[in-house]
Amino acid sequence: MKKEGLIKNLSMIGPAAILVASSMGPGTVASCIMGGSHLGYKILWMALLSGFLGALVSFIGGKVYMVTGKTGFQVIRDYSHPWFAYPLFAWMFFAGCFVITVEGKLLGHTTALMAPNLGGLNDILVVPLLVLAAAIIFSFGFRKVVFLCSLMTAGMALLFLINFFFIDFSITEAVKGLAPTVPFDKTGLLAFGGIMGGSASGVVAAGYSYLVKNKGWDNVEYIPRMKLDQILFYGVLFGIFSVGIYITGAAVLHPQGIEVNSAIDAAKGLEPLVGAFSKWVFLVGLFGAVFTTLGALATIMCYMLADMVGIEPDLNNIKFKILLFCTIMLGVLGPFLSGLPAMKYMVFAMVIFLLAGPAVLLIYLIVGNKKSIMGEHTNSPLLNIGLVIAFILNCVGSVASVMQ
Repeated sequence: MKKEGLIKNLSMIGPAAILVASSMGPGTVASCIMGGSHLGYKILWMALLSGFLGALVSFIGGKVYMVTGKTGFQVIRDYSHPWFAYPLFAWMFFAGCFVITVEGKLLGHTTALMAPNLGGLNDILVVPLLVLAAAIIFSFGFRKVVFLCSLMTAGMALLFLINFFFIDFSITEAVKGLAPTVPFDKTGLLAFGGIMGGSASGVVAAGYSYLVKNKGWDNVEYIPRMKLDQILFYGVLFGIFSVGIYITGAAVLHPQGIEVNSAIDAAKGLEPLVGAFSKWVFLVGLFGAVFTTLGALATIMCYMLADMVGIEPDLNNIKFKILLFCTIMLGVLGPFLSGLPAMKYMVFAMVIFLLAGPAVLLIYLIVGNKKSIMGEHTNSPLLNIGLVIAFILNCVGSVASVMQ
């Protein structure tokens, strides 16, 4: 009974767990470690702020659904134009598929570092089995997916929180890093845009609408619960995850003059500087980030596609289950991508993915302020300020990615 009671209580946790699991990916890891290693503590404030802005962006998606009953695709279709909505959501789905494929390549790199003796079996056996496991797990049902993502996101945040005690970081410099500054060199700008674009892209507003729908949060009475959901997962767990990775780069790699362009490079370089424990914390965290992103991102992308083509976007629908399973299995193709390093592919994928963010967020910002649509639930001044900042940084992230 105690075990059943615990599972029941945890299953009541909101759907932000899935959304955060899709954001806790190698893109965020790479952006944070790149920012810390290149700039030191200078943009620590961004790593901290990214979670709160991500919470605001997803909050507007959930609130618009609770007031209007319209999911992400329906909002864009009904409040802009179908000719805009269909290509935009098709763009996001195919971009998401490319990201998932690249995730498979990164998964292979991570497992190769964790078990170097696997040799050729890594790509042809280990990675396919891991991707298959993700496909099966994430096709089980909404409640089980929320439960899994809750455990994984909490576990990854805990890993990097523990790592604070094994690295020598400067509290004084960390406090200075909370004062907002903006880097203007190419690498700093890319990290700047990557941190914010990866966590607070307008795409998460559309994605969260499907998650609250499947949770059954279908009216404004659930808004307080949604706020708590966002505070716990984006504000706290995602914040610890991002700040922990950023400080690892700022405290360990930056003083040594080591600048890294990928999470894989960082994992390789940590052991000689701070010992095996921190290296393994980083590797396990990276593995968890890649594994959960495979399923969580695929879930959100399939919700969008299913809604667009008329399939009920619900994990209890067998057609949706098949679509989700096949989408996750694209990760099996990842190890066979050639020509570029995995993180270069990821940058390219994020270029495609982030370009949709500003347009989606702008439409939600406009809809959220229309009294004829939202009634008494129009955006507060504080929410508008946060969304405008997120919109600007979505634009910066898109431009920075294109520049790269």
